[in-house]
Amino acid sequence: MFEHFRLFFICVFQINVFFYTIPLSIKLKEHPVFLIFMQIAIISIFKFYPTVGDIALYMAFLPAWNHLYRFLRNIFLVLVVLLACSALFPVLWHLWIYAGSANFYYSITLLFNVAQILGVSDYFYVYLQREHHLTHGQYLRRKDGSEATLVLK
Repeated sequence: MFEHFRLFFICVFQINVFFYTIPLSIKLKEHPVFLIFMQIAIISIFKFYPTVGDIALYMAFLPAWNHLYRFLRNIFLVLVVLLACSALFPVLWHLWIYAGSANFYYSITLLFNVAQILGVSDYFYVYLQREHHLTHGQYLRRKDGSEATLVLK
């Protein structure tokens, strides 16, 4: 139906992956293994149809950062959505192939990618927060070095 836009969409998806490379490389220049993890995760998120191999490749890196698990904010939500999507993929694929409606499979793929984005961004935020605490300390300090208190109004 939209065959004349095929090349455009392929280029947009591939350029989108490339645009994340430069800022991540600048931010994570001292942490090349985490940079590779982020790049592999972004590449697998922007694939047209997710496969188990793509997800397994970057999830194999997760035990390297097991010290970050306790600081993750959305891990339960991400795990539940990934498990639900994994259970629904075969059913919705069957509806796509035999009923002829690609909307079912597209919607579950979109939800699966949203869960991946939420998980990867949560890991990135926690990793940067940990690095900030390691370099600047975990507690607030005034310019003179004494402890500061934060009052919210």
